[in-house]
Formats: sequence, structure tokens, C-alpha cells
Amino acid sequence: MRRETSTGSGTGRARRVLAIAGLVAAAAFVLVFRQVLGITQRPSWPPPSDAVTPARARAATEAFAAQKGTRPHDATLDFAWSTAATIDPWPEGANFFPRIFDDVEAARSSVHILMFGWREGNVGKRLAALLKRKLAEGVQVRVIVDSYGSRPYADARAMFTDLAAAGAQIVINDEFPLDRDGLFPDDQTLDWRQDEVGRADHRKLYVIDGAIAWTGGAGIEDHFENGGFHDVMVRVTGDVVRQAQAAFLTSFRGHGGPLPTDLARYFPAPADPGTTRIALAQVIPGGFVAASQAIREQIDAARERLDVMNAYLTDHDMIERILAAARRGVKVRVVVSEKSNAAQATAALKHHYADLMAAGAEVWELPGTVVHAKVVVADDVVSFGTVNLDAWALYRNSEIAMIAHSPEAAGLMEQRLFEPDIARARRGVPPSGTGKQLESWLWDKLASFL
Repeated sequence: MRRETSTGSGTGRARRVLAIAGLVAAAAFVLVFRQVLGITQRPSWPPPSDAVTPARARAATEAFAAQKGTRPHDATLDFAWSTAATIDPWPEGANFFPRIFDDVEAARSSVHILMFGWREGNVGKRLAALLKRKLAEGVQVRVIVDSYGSRPYADARAMFTDLAAAGAQIVINDEFPLDRDGLFPDDQTLDWRQDEVGRADHRKLYVIDGAIAWTGGAGIEDHFENGGFHDVMVRVTGDVVRQAQAAFLTSFRGHGGPLPTDLARYFPAPADPGTTRIALAQVIPGGFVAASQAIREQIDAARERLDVMNAYLTDHDMIERILAAARRGVKVRVVVSEKSNAAQATAALKHHYADLMAAGAEVWELPGTVVHAKVVVADDVVSFGTVNLDAWALYRNSEIAMIAHSPEAAGLMEQRLFEPDIARARRGVPPSGTGKQLESWLWDKLASFL
């Protein structure tokens, strides 16, 4: 009897343990699905009447810094329409890296870098060495990098540890567990909320002396410098840079980075605020999708021309909007890779080639490089930044874009990017054969997971 009771009791405990483990696993699955794969969005565009103007960017940053327990995904600032003095796009790393380095070399106050992919290759180490020299001159350096894109805990650890030892303040978006907040490498603490897990910070932004901003699709990686990846970075000056500074500093604070008590030096009034109408918009995980909705509005407003260059064009809603533009008579050109670094995304887009061509759109495939730029020109409105036209960028990642109403900026994008690329591209061809057609159909159906 005692043996039966003991055995029964042991079996009951084992069942309870298994049940609890099952509940924990189920809860973890629901959490992961919601945080990693879930798609949520709320009305985020156009900017509301109380959106943050350049003149209020410092005050908005101070208000955010004064809050307790803020997270990077709380930095959902609505930015008002602003102005730019210059908008200067530079395709290819051979063109934009020297110019970015020149601006960093000329910095006198601060260099702030928000970067998904900063690796320990030639270009990455050169920038790190330059920043160490600037730190020795008294320039403040703050950095936000993504743990997956930049590998600060693994391959690039020595580079980032050395930079931190020289005085740079570095925080990390921990896309994979464990999520830690605070300054890398010695002042990080575990964040029990694990709210960064599964959420990439895909943004690329430089803010130099609060006066110059660079944004676009390129990481600080050798394949952007040597032509392996084809991208564009855009140099922007004017009043909008103060909003870019607020975007950086609120994210830095959200990751546990310390901010100075006096922020005035980081938000200088520009000598030339500019007259070109421009807006800074972001995607922040949790439903804030201002950049996504702004690009939708841009595409829907096209009446004469619509040129789209994007690395991963798989979102059904965006494709339908591009198709609608072509059907209403807009001259539509889509530029993608002949062979990209994401075969599944390429196959998913090919499923729509026949519909695009039937609607009158041109599809151009660029050979010999991976098209990585994220640019839309719709009539005289141009958008650029980090937003891929897939579910990850549009709804799940942290992303940044600028949207400018500027015939001059649109003309430069056409002159420097679209026209040269289309001149050397090949017409896209819909998949043929049962196998290829089935493959593209299947990946299209899985587009929200690509």
C-alpha cells in the first residue's frame, strides 16, 4: 500500500510538473508569436497637430529622458513636417563612405551613430579608429547597434570594446536573448521584460554636431564599400536634423544610455533651416508605423511617375498599391536584384511579375550586385531610408525614413540612381515552368514571414 501511494504520489507530481511546463511553454510561444511575428499597427500618419517640431525637439527629448522605466519602443515621437536645406543622395559606398568619414573628421561636438550592421571589416575598423581620434579631441561619441546585425558580443566584440574603452558610449538592441540595458560592455543589467527580443533595430542614422544627418540603407560593412551590395546614403542638412537628433537620443535613452542634463548643445539652430518640405518618420515595434503609412500615401498620390527600388518587395498591400498606380496610368518602374541575398523574397515577388507587367509596370533586374537601396520617387516626392517593403520592416522592426517634397531631390535620385541602374539592368521575366511557378506561389503565400 505504501509503495502504491508513493508511486501514485510521484506520478501525480510528475504530471503536475509536466502540466506547468506545458503552460509555461504555451505562454512563451504566445509571447514570442505576439512580439516576434505579430503584426499590429495603429494610425500613425499624417503627423498630428501636436507633433514635435524642430524647435521642440530638445524639449521632447528632455521630457522622454525624465520618464522612469522607458524602453526603446516607447520612443514613438510624432515628428511634424519640417524643412531641409540640402538633400544630397550618393549611391555606392565608394561615394558615400568618404563623405561620411569627412563629416565625422570635421565634427567638433558630437557624433551619434545608430546602426543595424557595423562589422569588424576594413570599413568598420577604419571608422572605429577615426572615432577614437575624435574622442581624443574631446568630441562625444554615442552609438546604438543591433546585436544580430553588428555582433558586438561575438565577432565584433574586440572592436566595440576598444571603442568603449576610448570613451564612446555604446548601447545595444538585444534582438536575441538575453536582453540587457545600459552601457556596453561593463554597465549592462538584465532587463526582465526582454522587450527587445525578436525586434530588430534596422535603422541607419548618423547625426554629426546636430547639424548634419545621413540616412539610407547601408551598414558599415565591406560589401557596401566594394560594390557587393548596391545602396544609397543621403546627406541632409537643415531644420529636420534636430528631429533626427531627437530620434537618436530618445532611442539611446530607451536602451539605458545616460543623457547629459544640458541637451542644448546637441540641438543647435541651423544657420540655414532650408525651405524644402521634409518629414522624418519611423516604424517602432508595437504598432507605430508612421514611415509605412507615409510611403503608402506617397505611392497612392503618384499621378505621373512611380519609381521603386527596394531589396525585399513582398508585402501584398504595397504590391497592390503599386499595381493600382500602374492601372491608373502612372509610369511605374520597379528595380530589384537579378539575384538577391534572399532567394525566398525574390521568388515571392516574381509571383507578381505577370500582374505588374499586365498593368503596364516595368520590372528591371540589376545584375552583378545585391540591390539593397530603399527609395521611392513618386512624381516630385522622394522617400529614402531603411524601410524595406516587407512585413518585417513595415510592421515589426525599428525603421527610419525621410519623405521630401522636392523636384530637385527627386531629380537627383533619378539622375544618380534610377537612370544609370535601369540603363544596365535587364527586363524581369515571370517564372516559367511548373516548378518555378509553384515555388514563387508558395513563397508569396508565406510573404508575411519572409
